[in-house]
Amino acid sequence: MALFSYQKGPANKEEPRDYVKVAEPPSEPMTLGKLLGGFKNELIKVMIESKVAGFIIPLVMILFGLNLIFKQVWPEIEQQIRLQTGAFDTGSLALVEGDYISREKYLSNPGSEYFKQITSEAQDKHILLEDPDSLAYRGRFTISIDSLGLYNLPVTGNVDSSDENTYKSVLNSGLAHFKGTGLPFSNVSNNIVIYGHSSSGDYYERTKDIAGAFSRLNKIKIGDIVKVKIDGKEYSYRVSKSKIVEPNATEIITGTTNKRTLTLFTCFPNGNSAQRFVAIASPID
Repeated sequence: MALFSYQKGPANKEEPRDYVKVAEPPSEPMTLGKLLGGFKNELIKVMIESKVAGFIIPLVMILFGLNLIFKQVWPEIEQQIRLQTGAFDTGSLALVEGDYISREKYLSNPGSEYFKQITSEAQDKHILLEDPDSLAYRGRFTISIDSLGLYNLPVTGNVDSSDENTYKSVLNSGLAHFKGTGLPFSNVSNNIVIYGHSSSGDYYERTKDIAGAFSRLNKIKIGDIVKVKIDGKEYSYRVSKSKIVEPNATEIITGTTNKRTLTLFTCFPNGNSAQRFVAIASPID
C-alpha cells in the first residue's frame, strides 16, 4: 500500500465576468474644410518625405500665381507697347476690288457730356447729309468681325448718346449706332458710326460679357471684313484704316463728305476713356 496518495482537486471554474462596453464617440460629418485640411496635411507630408516633391509643388504654385497676375497685367502692357511703337496707327492701303456685379470697374465710360460735345461739333461742321431713312430706323441689327472672333453682336439703331441713361442701358447688352449717322440701306452716302465699351485686363476674355466685346477691336487689321446684317440683308465692309485719336476728334462721327464709310470706335486704352481707338472700313460692292 502506498504511503502517499494524490487526489486531483476540482477544476477552478472562473465566475463569469460582466464586461462594460465603452460607447464609441459619434463620428463627425465630413466638411470641405476637413477635406482641404487633410489634403494640405498629406501634401506637407509628401513634401517633407520627398525632396523632388518639395521642390516641384511650390514651383507649380508660384507659376500658377504668376499666370493669374500676368493675365491681368499683360493686356495693358501690350497696348502701351503697341501704342509707343505706332502699331495702332495704320494708313489707308489700296484694297482689293470688290450683369456682372463688378463690371463697372472694368468697362470704359466716356460720359454723356462727351457725347453732347462731339454731337454738337459734328453738326456744326455740316458734313453729314440729311438722311431721313436712316434717322427713322428704330430697330436692332448685328455686326460680325470674323477675324476677331466676334459674331452677330447686337447693335441698337439711332441711340441718343447725349442721354447717359439711354446709352448706358444699350451698351449693357451690346453696341450702339450713333444717332443721325448713316445706315447701310440708305442711298445717302454718310458715315455709319457704331461704338461700344472696352474693358480692362482680361475681363472680356474671362467673362465673354457682350458689353466688353469691343475690347478686341484694337486687334483689327487692314483688310479685315466687317459684316453688317440689317432687315435680313447683309452688307460687307473692308477695313482700310485704324488709328488712335483724342476724345474730341469729330471726324470719327462725320467721316468725309459724300463718302460712304463705316466707323467703329471704343475707348482706349481698354477700360480707360483717355483716347479712342478707331477702325474705318469701306463698303465692298
